[in-house]
Amino acid sequence: MRSQISKRLGSTSLTSIPPPQSSPEYSSKLADVAARILFRSPLPLHDDLPVFILNAAAFPDVKDVDYDSLLPYVLARLPGEEELIGGRGYEVVFFAGGEDGGATAKKKGRPGWGWLLQAYNLLTRAMRKRLQKLYIVHERRWIRAMVEMFSTIVSPKFRKKILHGESISFLVLLRASCLSALALHVPIEDLLIPPSAYLYDRRVSPNIHVPLASGKRAFAVRHPLPVSTTAPMRLPRVLRESTSFLLLDQNIRIEGIFRVNARGTIVDILKEAYDRGQKFIVWKQGESVLSYSHWREGHGNTMIAEVELAEGYGVHPAAGLIKQWYGKLRDPIFPKSCYNQLEILFGDSRDTIEPSRLLDLISLNSPCSPINQTSRLILTMHLLPLLSKITDCHDWNHMDAYNLSVCITPTLLCGLDPIEDAKMGGIICYVLEALIKQWKLKLAACCGLEDWDFEQSLRLPEAVRDREDPLEEIRINSSSREAQIEGITLIDNDGSDVENDETFRPILPPRPPTSQIIAEASDHARSVRRKPAPAISAPPRYSMALAENSSSLHDLPAYDNLIDDSIQESSERTLPT
Repeated sequence: MRSQISKRLGSTSLTSIPPPQSSPEYSSKLADVAARILFRSPLPLHDDLPVFILNAAAFPDVKDVDYDSLLPYVLARLPGEEELIGGRGYEVVFFAGGEDGGATAKKKGRPGWGWLLQAYNLLTRAMRKRLQKLYIVHERRWIRAMVEMFSTIVSPKFRKKILHGESISFLVLLRASCLSALALHVPIEDLLIPPSAYLYDRRVSPNIHVPLASGKRAFAVRHPLPVSTTAPMRLPRVLRESTSFLLLDQNIRIEGIFRVNARGTIVDILKEAYDRGQKFIVWKQGESVLSYSHWREGHGNTMIAEVELAEGYGVHPAAGLIKQWYGKLRDPIFPKSCYNQLEILFGDSRDTIEPSRLLDLISLNSPCSPINQTSRLILTMHLLPLLSKITDCHDWNHMDAYNLSVCITPTLLCGLDPIEDAKMGGIICYVLEALIKQWKLKLAACCGLEDWDFEQSLRLPEAVRDREDPLEEIRINSSSREAQIEGITLIDNDGSDVENDETFRPILPPRPPTSQIIAEASDHARSVRRKPAPAISAPPRYSMALAENSSSLHDLPAYDNLIDDSIQESSERTLPT
């Protein structure tokens, strides 16, 4: 069989070198497809080795693309001969799950086994030898069959290189069923993970747990506005990046911002990624692409090399993420304690709300505002400037002040009673509409804010520690902690004095004599012994009783007479003498 495979590989016309870009045979379309299949992660993992991401979901259908022409463009994205010979190698993370398998997902045709054999044969010796680690995530049956084929038929030495552990001179093949399992081996928050891998991981695990990284950073935290090194407060990273993407020229004109709901799974993935501190998140809508750099000691500011070709998240997931951030606040913008006062101040929708009354509601210096200081700070720093800019493009996105207030109001009310929140929704919607209309006219100037202040808050902070939100520590109540420690006694097991000290051992009670133990045992045995129950004879059958008396049913006494006799006998026994 090996001779047949060698004959087939020798007759192939495949090449590992794509045509040069100046050549008319160069295909930019195939190059873009290859960039989505195989790309380099910005940060290295172990021993500063470069990491390449192989995404199975990006493989096109065999009916749409010629795989023989695509293969050279994919192999050209691996390290070259000079880099491999002079370096220590590279690592590959293979997301083999493919599409998320939704209702609208189209099943793609994969290339045949012959093409996979030919592709493996085109790998140079340096590419095979310098591959240090191969992580296979979301492994499927055809991946297992491919690995067995390579280790049995194509290259028997391949099996000897597969080790399940840490090694430098041998290839380490690690299989992970989900991203949580991969996080036990590598810090996945440093990887550029495509959205398709997240979507497929949801089919395997409901969430992703990363040691020392998972927790709360942006959503439902005690301090929604983190402390900055240059200012008292700053916007969290999730609001800074998603808002900057929404305000791009092409994105702010998209119809239905905050009205069109994004896919819930995508929004949950983004929420979990920001809480985990995922360093590289790509926002992409058409030609509008946004991604921020990450600074690491020894590497400096690291950017995604080909961010325009990477998979990203669109405008509607960004808007949905902002709405979820407001909905997850521990203290909502309009808490239940202010409902009565808001109803007194703005309960009549027929009255026009004056700017002075709105200023008393949101001003940081207002002594009679029914909402707290943090809520007013969030409104003036982020929500009102953002909604005001969206209404400036209402001719394109069809989102005026009223439409935005209707879409945003449910996220600002998160009380315990949904019926009471629904009743207050009309009043707060009316107030929010007036705030959006009056923000640029009078309210922003009265609050001492300008457009430049909002734009400055959305820029990437110069301080490295301000670029990522701190992980919130889990607090334990001091009273509960003392209650747990109160009944605990610590003993030093290292010392041998306690073991040799006779006074430390408790005194045992005196043992009773042997005769007393035997007597007690015999008494207990006799007390347990019971009298046997008498034998119960079976009652005679009714037919046999009739046969012995040689009487018929007509000869028996009347039933009424029997009852009367029995009643008379019982009454005679109960009467006193």
